[in-house]
Amino acid sequence: MGGAAFWFVGRLRLACVTAKELSLWRNIWFLNQMFAFLLPNVWVFFGVLFVTCHFMVPKTAQSKVYVYILLLGSLPMMHTIVPGFGVLNYLFKVDYARVLSVFLLLPAFFLLRGDRSRKSQLFANPADKYVLLFIALVSILDFRDDTFTNGLRFLLLHFLDFFLPYYVVSRAIQDMASLNKFLSAFLISVGILALMAIFESVKHWHIYNHLVQHLVGVSTVTTSEVRGGLLRAAVTFMTPIALGYVITIGFGLYLYMSSLIQNESLKKIIPLGLILALICTVSRGPWVGLTFLYLVYIFTGKEKLTQYGKLAMGLLIMLPIFLMTSYGQTFIDLLPFVGTIRAETVDYRARLFEMASIVIQRNFFFGSTDYINTPEMQTMLQGEGIVDVVNTYLQVALGYGWVGLVLFSSIFLSLLWSIYKLSKPLYSQDQQLFQLGRALFSILCGIAITIYTVSSVDYIPHYYWVLFGLSSAYIALSQQRINNGATKQGLE
Repeated sequence: MGGAAFWFVGRLRLACVTAKELSLWRNIWFLNQMFAFLLPNVWVFFGVLFVTCHFMVPKTAQSKVYVYILLLGSLPMMHTIVPGFGVLNYLFKVDYARVLSVFLLLPAFFLLRGDRSRKSQLFANPADKYVLLFIALVSILDFRDDTFTNGLRFLLLHFLDFFLPYYVVSRAIQDMASLNKFLSAFLISVGILALMAIFESVKHWHIYNHLVQHLVGVSTVTTSEVRGGLLRAAVTFMTPIALGYVITIGFGLYLYMSSLIQNESLKKIIPLGLILALICTVSRGPWVGLTFLYLVYIFTGKEKLTQYGKLAMGLLIMLPIFLMTSYGQTFIDLLPFVGTIRAETVDYRARLFEMASIVIQRNFFFGSTDYINTPEMQTMLQGEGIVDVVNTYLQVALGYGWVGLVLFSSIFLSLLWSIYKLSKPLYSQDQQLFQLGRALFSILCGIAITIYTVSSVDYIPHYYWVLFGLSSAYIALSQQRINNGATKQGLE
């Protein structure tokens, strides 16, 4: 499937990626998969991954972020711990995403810190202050009700999980060429995941479960849940909803990247494949997120009423097919709010919001560390014996209070406002940047809706921190383009 995906990408004739670069990305991806399945344990695999990243990836910050986003999500998390010594039981927990941060983003970070230009400085971008304040807040609050050693562990993990993806992506991308290459690698990685999602649902087989059991020794990875007769595809993710979230991002990227694909006939296959893969996850949250993303994308373009009319007409044409076929009726039954299959999950989220709101009021400003043990949250215990806080905003508010929630939301709002302000001057000066702004604005809106239905577990936070960095890089590039245009007009 990986071979088919890279062959297809080669036939698309992407204008921004050379054949040599695509060949390098393909070889790194293949080697990473082969070593994961063939090596005896996770530590040997991590060691070989370091050798691959050190010797095969070019020694530039840009090349490292391309490979990082290509490999992110390409294998399961594979959680394990670094054993301690003496009085320490363990040093810290590691997983595949954190290892990628250490092997790729950390060297890129030092390369960028060696650059004395203003672009690499902190607080150079509008969202920087909210990012740093949020990370500082959660790092400080993680010292409460815990040991000093644990507080230091969380500080290191926040640096690897939050700060590095944001900072390195936002600073490494400094021109349109690097921006388009990064987006190409991003879309390729999502495309491979989408192909595997379709395969999993058709074959009723979670491909990567055995890999995690082999490398880490975990008994179960992804629950083989069937909804509406479909196995819920998860591929490398713990939950199908996380896969749906990533595919939603990929669809938003395609809305911009389609203009860079030279093969007009083949590029039409991509959105159909992404939508089919999203259906295979049978995850309502990403379905709603994708719908909202596309509605926002239409709203930010020209001829809004015409486009909305075409969309409504298409739905009206499809409606009889849905109502008259068993497949269509099954799909309707899976929809949120109107469907009957697993409708209790919607009720659970409503009750969770009610119970969590009571708990948040008790620790209004900074949250608490033991919110799970409160009587209200204990009423939300599920059959697995856990309280699943399936809402990222509630998760932040419960753990870090309204201060944490405001800072977290401010990152989204700051990026959205900055992109919106740039849209008017870019429309007349640079249509390519304008179209990318539409896509990024829509993606941020789409994932803001999606994470309302899922907690920040697995790969979910890694991807939105990358998107925060990508949006900041776009804002800096757009502002530079506008300034250059104004200077040119002044000289004329």
